[in-house]
Amino acid sequence: MKYYSFLITALWFGLGVTASMAQNVTGNFVHDGLTRSYTIYIPANYNAANEHPIVFNLHGYTSNGTAQASLTKMNAIADTAGFIVAYPEGTLDNSSQPYWNSGYGTGVDDIGFIDALIDTIVANYTVDLQRVYSTGLSNGGIMSNTLACALNHRIAAIAGVAGTMSVAQNAACSPNNKIPVLHIHGTSDIVVPYAGNAALLGVNALVAHWRTHNGLTSASSSTSFSNTNLLDGSTADLIRYETGSNYPVHLIRVNNGGHSWPGSGVIVSGNTNMDFDASLEIWKFFSQYSLITTTSKIEETQRSIWVHVMGANPVQDELQWQTSITNNYKLSIYNILGEALFQQEFNRSGVASAKLANLPTGTYLAVYTTNNKVQTLKFIKA
Repeated sequence: MKYYSFLITALWFGLGVTASMAQNVTGNFVHDGLTRSYTIYIPANYNAANEHPIVFNLHGYTSNGTAQASLTKMNAIADTAGFIVAYPEGTLDNSSQPYWNSGYGTGVDDIGFIDALIDTIVANYTVDLQRVYSTGLSNGGIMSNTLACALNHRIAAIAGVAGTMSVAQNAACSPNNKIPVLHIHGTSDIVVPYAGNAALLGVNALVAHWRTHNGLTSASSSTSFSNTNLLDGSTADLIRYETGSNYPVHLIRVNNGGHSWPGSGVIVSGNTNMDFDASLEIWKFFSQYSLITTTSKIEETQRSIWVHVMGANPVQDELQWQTSITNNYKLSIYNILGEALFQQEFNRSGVASAKLANLPTGTYLAVYTTNNKVQTLKFIKA
């Protein structure tokens, strides 16, 4: 997969640089022949010396990233919790409306786009690759379920709001890894019905799908949110399926709730529950889970340095390194504008190299990536 990216506004590379204020960074790159755009929110307490989680916050059908940021107000939570928020933009469908190809549509590779965007963020910021999450409203929630099906070696947990999963995708969704799932849905949603329709799973069927996948057979436990707002026409219950598993499935059922983002105060369709803040509940859920959920010893091993560059820096026409792993990995080389200029797969440990004769003199980032870890090295081409 080849893609080329550049950032429109200024950015900091994750190598000993600390941001002093919050910043929206916009950019785009070409993926599979389409120019794809995004905005990244860098929180006020970003520090390149620390690894930061990423939350993908996906807009709904006909919407966009700016509207999604305004609706969910997730940036304010990011400023406190220290995670990066990514607002990618969907493409236009046959009606010229923005959408995500989440199991239906025109064949646009949105899965590959999100995968490439993770790599782009990693190349420019200090990221905890074990803590990459996805949430979204409506079509964005459906797309989050798509990522759990097709990209769950990179996505640690998902949370869909008012968006389930396509019926066609349900039959094909059998990812290798288990994944924590939170779903939020109004029982009176007329856009994505709680009971489902010919195209989309109902909420109970979605919960059953992920419960089966995660091996959750025990009965649920349930609590109710305090009905603090008597004017919103709705109440909310939290139903948990989690006994004996590190991969729970939680459902927040909004009784008489509509097609909306709870806590936003914005009415999309029907009642908007104001007894809880969906963005806060989503982050509270995400913050408990990492992609690697085994022992601390294994997590430490996964995070250790596994690539050692050989020879002098600056390098001449060849970059050489030595690895200590035996599985496949990918090398991507980026310039200071964030453009991916070189990509190659490698499938063995030991000494390896990449020819750099075609690269002009300058500073570059070498990003080595496997399914569950990444290492970024800075080098100068003489």
